[in-house]
Amino acid sequence: MSEVIRLAPEVADARRDRAQFYQMQGNYERAIADLNEAIRLDPKSAVAYNNRGSAYAFQGDIDRAIADFSESIRLEPKVTAVHYNRGKLYQLQGKSDRAMADFSEAIRLDPKFAPAYNDRGFAYLNQGRTDRAIADFNEAIRLDPKFADAYNNRGKLYQLQGNIDRAIADLSEAIRLDPKLASAYNDRGNAYGARGNIGRGIADFDEAIRLEPKNALAYNNRGSAYLTQGRIAPAIADFDEAIRLDPKFVFAYSNRGHAYRVRGNNNRAIAELSEAIRLEPKLAFAYVDRGNAYRAKGDKDHAIADFSEAIRLDPKSADAYYNRGLAYLYSGDLAKALADVREASELDPADAYKALWADIVAQRNNAPSPLSQASARIDMTPWPAPIVRSFLGRMPPGAVLAAADDADAKKKKSQVCEANFYSGVLALRLNAKDEAVRLFRLAASDCAKDVNEWFAANAELKALGAAP
Repeated sequence: MSEVIRLAPEVADARRDRAQFYQMQGNYERAIADLNEAIRLDPKSAVAYNNRGSAYAFQGDIDRAIADFSESIRLEPKVTAVHYNRGKLYQLQGKSDRAMADFSEAIRLDPKFAPAYNDRGFAYLNQGRTDRAIADFNEAIRLDPKFADAYNNRGKLYQLQGNIDRAIADLSEAIRLDPKLASAYNDRGNAYGARGNIGRGIADFDEAIRLEPKNALAYNNRGSAYLTQGRIAPAIADFDEAIRLDPKFVFAYSNRGHAYRVRGNNNRAIAELSEAIRLEPKLAFAYVDRGNAYRAKGDKDHAIADFSEAIRLDPKSADAYYNRGLAYLYSGDLAKALADVREASELDPADAYKALWADIVAQRNNAPSPLSQASARIDMTPWPAPIVRSFLGRMPPGAVLAAADDADAKKKKSQVCEANFYSGVLALRLNAKDEAVRLFRLAASDCAKDVNEWFAANAELKALGAAP
């Protein structure tokens, strides 16, 4: 090809063809140089603009790539692939409306072009328009039953909808069709985690990392899975790696902050969560977690400020109201505590813990308890239903402790912690101070340091003038 160009330097097609060869080699600088010359020789070559746009895109120069695709479209408006290429770049920029317009035009020009349906579906998914998204994924799969990425995206959508079985089925099919699709392993790992099968989830994250060792998301997700198992050291190691690979990975900072809070290192937790907030100032749950770290340190003013900011950002955050209510309670502001825990329980009526705290704070305000009414909205089969029954006077504390037993040692420890704390609250109601102190000490000793029962047990002991 170079010899052709030497003999006929004014032939634009030869420059364009050699550029394609350079692009296949990954030599984008030389490809762009040839395409610049091809465009100089033939300024109306839509193909040259499209190819140069692709080269710019591979270099990460998105704005120049879009400009070239736009010029290619102006010169030849009916080329499906160019609309699709520009749509992909708009999608990378987060311009969902423009991306969807291009994907829709690609579909109009070629109604059997499956990739455009898949990517338009993904754009709809990012906008929360799940019905349209699933329709597009279905059509992409109908047109191309071996389209692994469409199965992957549909599986991701099913997971967001809580349809875990269908999510795993789609993600498994994506993996069968393309065993090297790291994103499908990563997404299936999340789906297994949502089902409670943490071990299988970790195995999928391992495979995603093996396939893509620079996949920061997979490290973050595996770290979260380790954290769920209580394996703090490997969790922090994975969050460290995720941040090394992507120093602006907000969720890796927030997760690492939570891991340090579980470890009891609240100063480090606050530093990590502050970095997450610096990177994303509207991350409501990071304020909640940082508020809990401040609260664990005894800094109630900063804790309440963070919970309040979380509520400002997300007025329907039941967890923010719940945690601010507990901060108010142990700051001595019973009226504000009652208002917050009641709001938390109204926002999340199926949460037994929020209903229990609404009862606890109501009793300390000499207000009517909402627990009997609230229990009708709670699933009274799993834990902590025995605790709810004990607060309703339907189960003695000994039976609650027996119900806390479980074959899973981690689960048993958590449930015994809760049984001891809430039985301590009931003992205090009966003026059995010594028994309350005994039970609160057990909770303060055995509960994980990131749970409300640990914080509250220590606060109750302090109020009773007893050492932890």
